[in-house]
Amino acid sequence: MNRPTEPQKKQELLEQCLATAIEVGVLDASINAIAKRIGTSGRMLVYHFGSKQELERQIISLLETRLREKLWSFHSVSVERDNLTTPLLAMWQHLTSPEMNGLLKLTMELHQRAIQGDLATKGFLERESQQWVDSLSTLTNDRTIGLALFYLFQGAILDFLTTGNAQRGQDAITAFLKSIAA
Repeated sequence: MNRPTEPQKKQELLEQCLATAIEVGVLDASINAIAKRIGTSGRMLVYHFGSKQELERQIISLLETRLREKLWSFHSVSVERDNLTTPLLAMWQHLTSPEMNGLLKLTMELHQRAIQGDLATKGFLERESQQWVDSLSTLTNDRTIGLALFYLFQGAILDFLTTGNAQRGQDAITAFLKSIAA
């Protein structure tokens, strides 16, 4: 069996680090804790990434790519305003599914970092927010409704993560859609 080339090994480690960060919902405080979770050494991570900051930067960059891939499926769909309920509730169901829990928690950790002044994280979140608004605007054929839905989803996700109650978010989405249909 051939040993992976260094770029292949680095990419494999990066994928494992992202998967672990999503699984636990946080970026660990030390490079050794990250290494332990993925079954390698801190030295190996430093060898490939140089520092914890660079590793985190690359994890966030890969996360950005993964989130964009998820959004593209919604970006290419366009529906009539009176037929938004099914795709938006399906999106909500997906976001509140157990497999998304770690990703949502990780995203909230990144929000906290941005609030504390981390400029790189602020930039990442600004790009992601813009992608969401663009996708929701395309889906609804209306920029104002797309923006309102983005903020509705943001609040509902925060409520879901803090209370575990997905029904309130679903109810808020349904109520919003009824209000714009009237």
